[in-house]
Amino acid sequence: MSEETLSKRGQENLPAGDSLEKLVQIDITPYHLTYGDGPFGSRALRSALSSYFNDYFKPVKKVLPEHLLVAGGVTSIIDLITYGVADEGDGILIGRPLYTSFASDVNARAGAKLCPVSVGAEDPMSERAVEKYEKELLRKEKEGTRIRAIILSSPHNPLGKCYSVDTLKAYMRLCQTHHIHLISDEVYAMSTYQTPNNATATPFTSVLSIDTTSLIDANRLHILYGMSKDFSSNGLRCGVLLTQANAPLIKTLKTVSIFSWPTSITEHYWTTLLTDRPFLSYYFAENSARLAAGYARLTAFLRQNRIEWIEGSNAGFFVWADFTRYLGPDVVVTSREGEEGEEDQVEAVAAGRPSRVYRTNRKAKDRDDRFFEKLMAAGVFVASGDAFFAEAHGWYRVSFSVPGEVLELGLQRLKRVLDEVTTENSG
Repeated sequence: MSEETLSKRGQENLPAGDSLEKLVQIDITPYHLTYGDGPFGSRALRSALSSYFNDYFKPVKKVLPEHLLVAGGVTSIIDLITYGVADEGDGILIGRPLYTSFASDVNARAGAKLCPVSVGAEDPMSERAVEKYEKELLRKEKEGTRIRAIILSSPHNPLGKCYSVDTLKAYMRLCQTHHIHLISDEVYAMSTYQTPNNATATPFTSVLSIDTTSLIDANRLHILYGMSKDFSSNGLRCGVLLTQANAPLIKTLKTVSIFSWPTSITEHYWTTLLTDRPFLSYYFAENSARLAAGYARLTAFLRQNRIEWIEGSNAGFFVWADFTRYLGPDVVVTSREGEEGEEDQVEAVAAGRPSRVYRTNRKAKDRDDRFFEKLMAAGVFVASGDAFFAEAHGWYRVSFSVPGEVLELGLQRLKRVLDEVTTENSG
């Protein structure tokens, strides 16, 4: 990718006018250059995180420092918990579309299999989608793959939407019925926003805030969180596993956490942010306002160009948009459910190879690849749905959490590509 290519991955959201390094000053002492309190999180950070969860996530049961294990990023946390709950060859269910890195996160060390769940015409955020998970679970186990957990991206990446309380409860009941774990990845919890066009969108609810009595054994419920998204610091690797009723799991993962040891300075930096409540009040409000402005500008562009997107987004840095008509009038795009080559894609992503390996619906795939290449050649990065295990070609994750002038330039370049492709397709 050239230096001039505009990355719209959405990792750059920062408070207006200043970046975090200008707003937050930390004092570094000789202690912060040592091993600190050990590989699973300093006492200061775990204390700050427990207070943060108690204040912002509305837990039914108070979060304590001993409920937490800190590692070098949420990727490391996913690797650790998969290692803890699954054996090599076991399966982890995740609904499509899904965050690409989940494939390697669950496989690289633990050797577990990502098992994507196709929901077809169902709303991926709905209770009816839960039925698709159970169907896939039973199918995989019949084939010989033992399912050990469901991972929910909540809020959802790449859809940018939130699960309702009823849907979260349905997943809990499903996991309890089949004696598997429910892992809720809540890294976008505080990156929510509201505009007049999404005022009725489902608000974020942490699984911590749900009374799980009669729904799921508490030792099967786990929460993932980190500083990459909500704290605009994806280069500072620090994530946390929160599990309130599974001390044996925490103890087990501590024995291998040395391989994902976060730096003492990073821990100190996050502790400083978490304990400065006036700053957090300002930062989250400002961040939400900037996200709302970016969402409003992007969706206005999509509406103006008659591009549909999954409405109801109110979290994260992106929308899920349908560019199918730019693949050409002679392309028929169908669902990829059961499409030959799916296992190849899972294996390719897990191995770090390019994921676009579908062998069927060749015309749609070729046109989709060509459209993506045109975007890159024009200097604008919009993430192809192939990277997210999309169920149909032509879908893209379009991010908006960049400075306003960068977003405008990106939209100008995107518009030029859309006009060029439209002319080619009508010729």
